[in-house]
Amino acid sequence: MTTARDFFDRVRAASQDAERCRTQLLALESRSLSLGGGGFEPRVRSTPDPQRQQNRSNAYMDRENALRQRQKDDYAIIDAACVVLYGTDERRGLDAVVSPVWADILWWRYLDCATWDTVSSAVSYSVRQCQILHDSALDWIDGNAFASDILRQTD
Repeated sequence: MTTARDFFDRVRAASQDAERCRTQLLALESRSLSLGGGGFEPRVRSTPDPQRQQNRSNAYMDRENALRQRQKDDYAIIDAACVVLYGTDERRGLDAVVSPVWADILWWRYLDCATWDTVSSAVSYSVRQCQILHDSALDWIDGNAFASDILRQTD
């Protein structure tokens, strides 16, 4: 069974990976524009090799598709975390049932991948208080049936 700590470690990894994917997609877009005729004119013209250009284009499309799929998978985990923290229209999350501060601490720590100093500053509690509330929030999630169901669904 997945614990809240395990789940939120996966959430942090997904958040970091989603950002890496976003950055790589932007780089691919920029690079494909410069290579594919988005205004780039080489100083020395050579006879273009259509097969090479097609292979490069296919490689870019394959990479883009793979990154978009990774991003989609990452966002599914991130969305599950948001449901645990903030609930849905049908169910209340950690913020409504226990404390919005608990939910915010976990959001900053795992979805934003923030340091304890940043978390502390964001929620206006000391670093030590944030760490204590963080541990309490994870313990509550482990003991809550609604949150446990969501954690199980993401295994």
